Amino acid sequence: MNLIGIDAGGTKTYAAVINREKNILFTFKTGPGNVSVHYPEAKNNIAEAINACLSSPHGEKCNAIVAGIAGIGSGNIKRKLHEDLSKLFSLPILIINDAELSYYSMFDRKEGVLAIAGTGTVIIGRKNGVFKTVGGWGHLLGDEGSAYDIAIKSLKILATEFEQGGLTSKFSKTIADKYRLHKAELLKEYVYSSTKSGISKISSFVYEMAKKGDEKSISLFQEAGRILAHQTSRLIELLQFSDPINIGCKGSLFEKNEFLKRSFVSELQKEHDVLFINNNTNAVIGAVPAWEENWEGS
Repeated sequence: MNLIGIDAGGTKTYAAVINREKNILFTFKTGPGNVSVHYPEAKNNIAEAINACLSSPHGEKCNAIVAGIAGIGSGNIKRKLHEDLSKLFSLPILIINDAELSYYSMFDRKEGVLAIAGTGTVIIGRKNGVFKTVGGWGHLLGDEGSAYDIAIKSLKILATEFEQGGLTSKFSKTIADKYRLHKAELLKEYVYSSTKSGISKISSFVYEMAKKGDEKSISLFQEAGRILAHQTSRLIELLQFSDPINIGCKGSLFEKNEFLKRSFVSELQKEHDVLFINNNTNAVIGAVPAWEENWEGS
């Protein structure tokens, strides 16, 4: 028996055919899969990814689909997506949110807390078989500490300087040069005509500035790390964990940004006795324990 695992996030949809021993047999990647941002596009990308897996040499042995989808908690989208996908595919479909899928890949069914920071952010924990989250509200209500949040904070620095008479700091001038934002009107046009993922990419450029020693860039990532640590601490208290606490980290900001990661670790260690779990398993691997628990175990 094989499973099709889907990890659909804000910037890409990643799919894989996985056997019950958690070996990845085939992979496919396509565009954004956050169903609360642009449902038709996300649904089409998810369907394309499933079709690619079914068309692979391992497709005939696929018996089920486990999809971890960003934005699935909004309104009745989960029910609608299940109905739409069920019309396209005859296999049983289990839909969970992408944070749960990542959690299963990190901890299987054990207890712990997973902090996820990429385009968006969410802190998810599990105790006594129950998941709870802090954050994960999306870019309009939250996502503090995310790549999008860092990018917007960077652009707000430009906005403030424009209001005060013009760009003055090295930080703002460097970003203005990169993205051709030398006038307030150009800044407004850029922000309101860009996608969430497009704006988020600014954080990658800010990271390049940080690696060159730009103090403002470094401080933005350090602040993001502290925000994520405080959110993690809040979830630890909600779940009433006893020390030591198993903590995992996933997402591009944790995996690639040493300024944010060091700040996160340092701040969290001030408040709790934590044991950091190093597990770079692809999130789609979480499809196996998710299926075993939520479908086979039901």
